Amino acid sequence: MVPSYWQSDDSLWEQYLDRLSKADRALLQRVRAALPLAADVSRSDVFLVIPDRPDRFCIVLHARPHSMATLYEESPIGRSFSQTERNWLWSAMVLAQRRTRIEPEIPHQRGEIAQQVWPVLNAHHRPLAGLIISSNIIERERHKRRDPAFQHALDRFLHMVVAGQIHKPERVPPFLEQDGILFVDHTARYRYLSGQANNVYRRLGYLDDLRGRSVEEVAAGDLQLVQAAWETQECQFAESTVRDRILQRSAIPLLGPPELSGWEHLRFWVHHPDRYGVLLLVKDVTEDRRKAQELKVKAVMIKEIHHRVKNNLQMLVSIMRMQARRASSEEARQLLYEAINRILSMSAIHESLSEGEDQVLNLQDVARRIIRYLQQSAVGPVRNIALVVEHADPVLLPTSRATTCALIINELLLNALEHGFDQQSNGRVAVSIYDREDAVELRVEDNGQGLPADFTLDTETSLGLDIVRTLVQDDLKGRFTLRSRPQGGTEAVICFPKRFPGG
Repeated sequence: MVPSYWQSDDSLWEQYLDRLSKADRALLQRVRAALPLAADVSRSDVFLVIPDRPDRFCIVLHARPHSMATLYEESPIGRSFSQTERNWLWSAMVLAQRRTRIEPEIPHQRGEIAQQVWPVLNAHHRPLAGLIISSNIIERERHKRRDPAFQHALDRFLHMVVAGQIHKPERVPPFLEQDGILFVDHTARYRYLSGQANNVYRRLGYLDDLRGRSVEEVAAGDLQLVQAAWETQECQFAESTVRDRILQRSAIPLLGPPELSGWEHLRFWVHHPDRYGVLLLVKDVTEDRRKAQELKVKAVMIKEIHHRVKNNLQMLVSIMRMQARRASSEEARQLLYEAINRILSMSAIHESLSEGEDQVLNLQDVARRIIRYLQQSAVGPVRNIALVVEHADPVLLPTSRATTCALIINELLLNALEHGFDQQSNGRVAVSIYDREDAVELRVEDNGQGLPADFTLDTETSLGLDIVRTLVQDDLKGRFTLRSRPQGGTEAVICFPKRFPGG
């Protein structure tokens, strides 16, 4: 059950259960467990109300249907009603009789509501709670035009819900709007198929009307599920492949005296007095499984591509390191090492992508990978300079923007190591990532020697800072500032929006 489709006031519910006998508690727990299934099958919002005080009832449970839109934008959980406020509810509970009404209040956000009240009675016929089934008036009128066999089957199902006779309802997955529903009667014959169910069986090759045909003669695998539901008197679920179609099917046994014709009283009643029929819920998941398999194959291919790109980058880095060791001038050697670090920052992106299937990356993971590379290659064992992630909110970015941020972090760290600690071998450089709701703030701070007194970012000609400025302004559409810290050292701040305007 998806949490958003189920709400309850657990405190009030537990307090009420504590006042009941063991048998009554068990009954209400079975009713509670069946509410999500009741909401889906009846295509309605389903509520459970309990006596709050001697003169009031309170809503403690609300199950929204998966099979259609809810009628309530805000769940009325916790609301209580007196006799004068909901006289129809009061009379249904006191008289222990089912009630149906059309709600006279018509809020502007929804149309008229048809409501049924089913009292939940214990073994002594005393009302313990009430089940309220709220449907929009269109669904109610549509239900009236359905086959009477299905109308009676749905009534039987709801009667079993309030009687606590639906066993193992958790086996049944959510029943969605595009899923089909069938009713199989006590003779194991199809009596009703919804339009969606008809479509499923047509895809299996059954083009004629299945109503009146035996489940046994339709080789779709329904017979085994129906028999299991009757024998165990529990809900059943199975997934199977029928004629190259993958079907998910659930069976809900309907118990109680069946509707018998004259001759059936002699031939059937004696053998199966408690077999009313079965509700079958059917879903064709073939296309979903095929798409999932295609996505899985694509994800494996993408993962392999990223892994190979990362390996190629590592090979390129090894070649450049060999070239740097053979360089005759210190300037050439330094330029090669800067290029190596830039390649390693891009390698950090591909390493993240090669380890997962998502095309969205966590910026703090990227920052930690870059720091690990630079700590080994740019700092070295001689200099005692610590590179750390000081603060990191979980910021998720698409790969293109994460790559840009990786290059920016790499350039700022290299700039701090080159200019902030060129005259000292001890220090600390910290990266911080802040989630500012609609924006991301990235900070790189060091405790080095700071900026010259006459420094301005506009006149600075450093290649690294030019790269950062271009990436921030052109790629991220953000702002870049670089200033000295009052306590010593330098602080670089980048702020950019999470999303581009209009995108």
